[in-house]
Amino acid sequence: MYQPEKHTNEEIQTFIDQPGRQLMFLSADWCGDCKVIKPFVQGIKDEVSKTAGWIDADRDDNLDLATSYGLRGIPSFVLFVDGKKVDQIGHGERLTPKQVTDWYEGTLQ
Repeated sequence: MYQPEKHTNEEIQTFIDQPGRQLMFLSADWCGDCKVIKPFVQGIKDEVSKTAGWIDADRDDNLDLATSYGLRGIPSFVLFVDGKKVDQIGHGERLTPKQVTDWYEGTLQ
């Protein structure tokens, strides 16, 4: 099962601020819907990483950062382009891998 890497708020913000497309996966260990999607996250990451950077964030450890971007529900996949939040999927509902990959592919158009 996918094990998200831990990062500080500063590390995540520096990553987000890079030029180009960056995707942040926001989850928490205690989150039931996060546990359901985690077996599929490595495959999603592998696909996304062809066209964007990837970083993990923890809803509890990175609460200030999540709040600063208006992120409340988890799991969430959040797309940033040139340091600006442009789209996200996930507001606290259960997501399927297909929903996530279809959403991401739609952002490429």
